[in-house]
Amino acid sequence: MNVTFTHLTGPDAAAVVNDDFTAVYTLIRAEPPYDSGPLYHPDRYRERTRGQLDRPGFEVVAVEDGATLAGFAFGLSMPPGRWWGGETTPGPPEIVESSKYAVIELNLRAEYRGRGIGRRLLAELLKRRNEPYATLLSLPEAAAHDIYEHWGWKVAGTCRPAPDTMRADVMVLELRAP
Repeated sequence: MNVTFTHLTGPDAAAVVNDDFTAVYTLIRAEPPYDSGPLYHPDRYRERTRGQLDRPGFEVVAVEDGATLAGFAFGLSMPPGRWWGGETTPGPPEIVESSKYAVIELNLRAEYRGRGIGRRLLAELLKRRNEPYATLLSLPEAAAHDIYEHWGWKVAGTCRPAPDTMRADVMVLELRAP
């Protein structure tokens, strides 16, 4: 296996809503605990993501194994004073008042897990960031939650981004001293 990582920004980042990316997203969101819930429907993924493409700091990192899209991650900048939306507990003031990078998606096909590829994928997404913090949402029941904690992410609250979604933990990681 010889995987490659590709950064997509600007107009190139729009590839994240094409059929290949949507298929990987849908495949992963069919797994427990997501179980293809309403939030994870391909149309909602595309609509939500199209609305994020023009946000400051939007970047996609794709990981490919030859012609196979093994996974992808993307995120965007979250300015000072902004925090997660929906039904959300207040964030730590020092983080809310700082700029931060919101990791919106981290998706890796099952056959590529357990090999360090997911960690490299996330590192690729975050390595060029200037924000002092990164934040993401993770379902406590998801295997990824424990992995994020192992990688140094800390639970900072909870968020239910939409009424038809499950409650997720808001997790943060210090990227550099603020």
